[in-house]
Amino acid sequence: MRARHGIPVLAAACGALLMLAVAGCSSEPESPGADAAMTSQHLDPPDLAPLLTGGEQGVPVLCYHYFRRDFAPGYMVRVVGALLFGMPSLGDREFWTTPHAEFERHLAWFRDTGIRVMTLDEVATLAAAGRPMPARAVVLTIDDADRSVYAIAWPLLRKYGVKAHLFVPTAKVGTDWSGLDVCRWDELKQMADSGAILLESHGHDLHFKVRSGDALEPVFWHADELRGRRDAAARDSLAAAWERCEPAVAGDAPRRRLAGAQGPVADDLVASRVALIEHTGCAPRWLAWPYGFASGRLDSLAHAVGFAGTVSLKPRVFSAADSTLSVGRLALTAKTTMDELGAVWPAAAR
Repeated sequence: MRARHGIPVLAAACGALLMLAVAGCSSEPESPGADAAMTSQHLDPPDLAPLLTGGEQGVPVLCYHYFRRDFAPGYMVRVVGALLFGMPSLGDREFWTTPHAEFERHLAWFRDTGIRVMTLDEVATLAAAGRPMPARAVVLTIDDADRSVYAIAWPLLRKYGVKAHLFVPTAKVGTDWSGLDVCRWDELKQMADSGAILLESHGHDLHFKVRSGDALEPVFWHADELRGRRDAAARDSLAAAWERCEPAVAGDAPRRRLAGAQGPVADDLVASRVALIEHTGCAPRWLAWPYGFASGRLDSLAHAVGFAGTVSLKPRVFSAADSTLSVGRLALTAKTTMDELGAVWPAAAR
């Protein structure tokens, strides 16, 4: 009798803990300023498709966000609530967080199973040459440049001798932003100089949403909301900086592009390139659209201002068919299990 009575008591206790954990999760965004139509809402867990299961011909590109050193008790309770009970117990940041031990487990598994960690450019070279994609390969990417990358992920990447692309929202560098502590420029340069981190663009200041009817949508879907953020003098200054940073761009082409129909989104993308080059000496080759999704027109815009390719969160592998270099990625979250990750590769490659 005592044992039977203990089960509901334990369940009630767990439920109470989970309710407290849910209540303690705040995902309220910061206010970006006077314009009430705008929100800096950063990451709201999307309805992600499950990770792909093996059989796709191509190289999986994984997307990480944040890292944590250990499993704090409260965090563990929230993860259990999300995994076992489907409760909304994980805040936005926690949803996208990979624990230190789990990230190392991934890297060790890649090494021990012979899965080669490649870069986007290495895979793009294969695609451009029409060569077959390796069956045992992966690309690692990280979004947002939170300081946990510097403290946790970067040392592990160096330990295992592999590289990851880090997508940086350049206007937020060195700031506290939507609950994140974004790396400083000196930290970004230190990681890039090590060779383990490849600095890329996450836009300059595009990581917020605007209201469209009853929904909130990424601002770059609504370019008119960005007009007026730079006057003519600021645009000339940006064009001049771009010419200094990218001497291979001949004549007044940067000025024509910035003054043309491409408009304020182009301004922002160029500003992100200029910031990375001026502060770190690294010319970004890839752009990750904030919130994970753009359009063919916006991808073409990114190519026009100098990016070799773009990445999204469309759940697909990097295949030989990706000739436009608009590449999908597979998002990892706190709910991703090792079995789910392992199932991405065909059985023969595991």
